[in-house]
Amino acid sequence: MPQAFDNRFVALTKESTYGTNPGSGYVFGEADDESIRHQFELLTRADMSRYGAAESHTGKEYSDGDVNLALMNDNFMGNVLLGIMGKDAVGSVSGGLYPHTFSEVEASSTIDTPSFTLIVGREEHEHYYTGAVVESLSISASLNEYASVGVNFMARAEGTVAAIGTLTPSFPDDKVALYFSNAKVFFNNDATASDAVKSISFDINLNRDGDNACGLGSTTYIRAPPAQRREISGTIEFNRYLTTAAESEPIYTALIATDGLEFAPDAAATDTALTVQFGDDATADLLTFNFYKIRFEAPEANVSGRDSQTLSVGFVALFDAGGSNPADKMMDIVMRNDKSSVY
Repeated sequence: MPQAFDNRFVALTKESTYGTNPGSGYVFGEADDESIRHQFELLTRADMSRYGAAESHTGKEYSDGDVNLALMNDNFMGNVLLGIMGKDAVGSVSGGLYPHTFSEVEASSTIDTPSFTLIVGREEHEHYYTGAVVESLSISASLNEYASVGVNFMARAEGTVAAIGTLTPSFPDDKVALYFSNAKVFFNNDATASDAVKSISFDINLNRDGDNACGLGSTTYIRAPPAQRREISGTIEFNRYLTTAAESEPIYTALIATDGLEFAPDAAATDTALTVQFGDDATADLLTFNFYKIRFEAPEANVSGRDSQTLSVGFVALFDAGGSNPADKMMDIVMRNDKSSVY
């Protein structure tokens, strides 16, 4: 009889051929919950001679859903970042740690985001979903909470269902869940982190096209659902109403000015408009999200009773193609850990 620890889990392994489980290399994530499920569209047919449908068949079959987990600098997260970005380059080792820079796949590139076999353990069975690709990634960090990750997957129809115990979950002992005091937020390439941010959340969505991953003669995906327009949006809540910018934060009067407020520093191509950084003090692991051009939405700064006045504002990330030193990208992600090879 497996321990309770062993019969509920989420794991993945990168596929070399779309939709084919390599059968090894499984990486386990410390998931809080999941909603991955097999789905299909039911076709029914009614002719003019009957008052109701008399025939039905299963239409397109697929799987999708979310995995929610704590933010960690582990190999599960590394694979997820590769799944949402597409490319990983490993830099030189320093202090036993290797920087992995995850960058966007260009429209003209022959490289594509990878597919995975996703395995979910649920009490009695292990459920296998091949051809799983990352559709979207959500990150959030708030005062007095653990930082959290939400990953949405799209996959082929559920395949193998095995008895629990086929896989044995294992997790690295030196990785910890990151929380609010591990987070820093930098605005407009300022070298000093803001002390005014109360919470931040953002979503990266690839808007994958499931319909055009199918074809006649098959009921499920025959190729990875292609990514379409990359969209990045988020929300920042400040712990006070900002009238001055001590660390280059967006102040209220600038946010409501004609044509709004945009951050796109370009003294160098590496200048960032917004950087969100998570560090593990114990291991010196680091996870950094860099956005190179952002535009803010209309702010909210209402008051209620005698509660402190705060400020919240949404933003969208844009492709940085203008100015004297454009980054020529929307974002990149740097993960620093002890893995020496690419994901």
